[in-house]
Amino acid sequence: MSSRKNGDIRGFFRSAGPSSSQAQSQPASSPPLTLDLSSSPRTPVKSAPRVFSRDEVIKGSDDSDDGSDDSLGSITDALGYRSGPAAHRRDPNVLSTPQAKRIASGIHRSPLTLQPKKHKFDLKALISHSREIERTEESIRKANALIDQAEQNSDNSGESDTENDPKRLEEAAGNLFVGSDDEGGKGDKIRRAFKRSKDDETSSRKHCYFFGQGEPPSSPRKNAFPRKKATGRWKFLSQSGTRRQAFIMGLPYTFLAQGESLPDELFQWILDEVCSEQNAELRRQYVNLTELCGDQTRRLVNDRRLYALLQTVGGPTYAREHSKFKSTAEVRPEYLERNWSPLVTFLQLLERIAPNLQTSAAISAVQLLLRMSMDPVVAGVVYERYVSAMTILVSSLAESRSQWNTACDAICSYIYENIDDLELKVASLLSIPSSTSHLVDLRRRIAAESLFNKPGLGRKPIDRHLSFERIRDRLDAVDFKSTNRVDFDSERLKTLTTLLDIVIDRADFMRPAKTETSSSHISTTQSTTSDAKTRSVPNSEGEAAAEQKFNEEIDILAARVNVIHDRIRDKASRKNVKLSLLGLEKRLKYAVRTRPPPKKDIFALEEAMTREVDDNVPKQRDFMRQWAQKKKAERQNKENGVPEPADLTDGGERHAAKDLRVAVG
Repeated sequence: MSSRKNGDIRGFFRSAGPSSSQAQSQPASSPPLTLDLSSSPRTPVKSAPRVFSRDEVIKGSDDSDDGSDDSLGSITDALGYRSGPAAHRRDPNVLSTPQAKRIASGIHRSPLTLQPKKHKFDLKALISHSREIERTEESIRKANALIDQAEQNSDNSGESDTENDPKRLEEAAGNLFVGSDDEGGKGDKIRRAFKRSKDDETSSRKHCYFFGQGEPPSSPRKNAFPRKKATGRWKFLSQSGTRRQAFIMGLPYTFLAQGESLPDELFQWILDEVCSEQNAELRRQYVNLTELCGDQTRRLVNDRRLYALLQTVGGPTYAREHSKFKSTAEVRPEYLERNWSPLVTFLQLLERIAPNLQTSAAISAVQLLLRMSMDPVVAGVVYERYVSAMTILVSSLAESRSQWNTACDAICSYIYENIDDLELKVASLLSIPSSTSHLVDLRRRIAAESLFNKPGLGRKPIDRHLSFERIRDRLDAVDFKSTNRVDFDSERLKTLTTLLDIVIDRADFMRPAKTETSSSHISTTQSTTSDAKTRSVPNSEGEAAAEQKFNEEIDILAARVNVIHDRIRDKASRKNVKLSLLGLEKRLKYAVRTRPPPKKDIFALEEAMTREVDDNVPKQRDFMRQWAQKKKAERQNKENGVPEPADLTDGGERHAAKDLRVAVG
């Protein structure tokens, strides 16, 4: 027993069957007897340490010729391995949940955890980045070479061949990026972008320069002072040494204010020096003097004199027969560097002498200002003075109805006959302010002649000529029908929309006439609240029907404009015309209409919805008024310390019920 305890555990299993010698003697055809040891726990038996001698040969070693596989026990015995019973190890695959086969290991399970792929020490990414840098540097070198070539050609021949040849420009733009056609089609994108930029340049805003391209002389030629006419009280002006100081001190202005009359030659000399004088204080004194010379202004200032004042600072020359104004898209950077102080002085002079001008001179002054408004730089730099001069000139022309109609006819004919480009006409119209009714009337008359292409229409007020049918027929014309062709002129449609917007204005030609509401039918309290919070209510059924018809016509007109807007295909070059049409539609709905359009309900008819809204609004207002009064009274009682009534609180109701039970009991 002791030998079996100290032996190998496999000896126990060998004892149950044949011995090793017997197993070797069995025929090869018979299968060997095997045992499944994986199902039984391994409990190694403790063995005593064994002492080996130096000459003992270990069985199953490398040097041994024995090919037996039963050397595990001998090795452990030879090494003296002793350990306790091995712990039972459970197979981890027995109780674990099998992993789904359809889940890919490289896919994120939540879209929120998606992270961009970052190349960290990725050789392919580094190579692509280096190639991109090389292509960028190559494109910069080619662009610099093209610029140098263009400058060299411009120096030699005055004009660059590359700038004049569109094909060479497109070819140069396509070759800026080396290998761009091979990667993502960047070459085609560059060519399309170049074509769009060229189209935008050709379709830029048109204008007409008022002054010459060159800078006027810094020190213009001085006019000789008429010393022979400086006699009597004006003799102190004959001396050149004291003349300048006398004007700055205001002595001539004092004499004119006291009733002295200025000689015509001195007045003309002052007019000639107004715009050419370099000293700002002297220019201001000259303008103040001309304001007091009403008689000389009426007799001596005409259209020729006005043009002569501007001609000294680079303005256009006077011509009795005006020629057509040609538009251009040219941009002059040096134009901004001009000295605009003489022009400001000229506008101040017009503002001061406008009430004293004759009708023909005032009309010429308005025409001159409209001609000046087509210059974008002039209209932007001196716009405030321009508006002031235009307002006073128009007010002086509108003193009588016959004079006003004559002036409007002359001004409208000037714009209609001398300007063919609609963009220039719109530019001149937009420069006219809308601060007074006469300015608005002038704008509408000019716009009506250009919109309906009918000369002489501005001779009389255009409300008599306009009607809803005429406006509708004009919208049905060919030039308002937008197409999606390449040659579609979006700028022309935009200018036509602006002209239509100016002509319609508040649509007084379609608005029904209202009679004044008698104050006896409305109490003082109701009138004050209605004037402050609500619009005027028609005092008869006829006015209500006329107002409803007016709103319906405005809705039809807004719908027509909306149809034109929706027919235009969305494109960058047509964005402005769509915005113009959309602005006109919104203005018709919310500014021209007597009240905003009612909100539409998809589950109810428009008539029923409108009637329901009209019926419920007074009830809702009364409810809100009572609720506000109730809250105000409660707040005042709380501030004054007045207790709330017992019947309005839950505690008061409980106390009242308790008192009632006590009284009954």
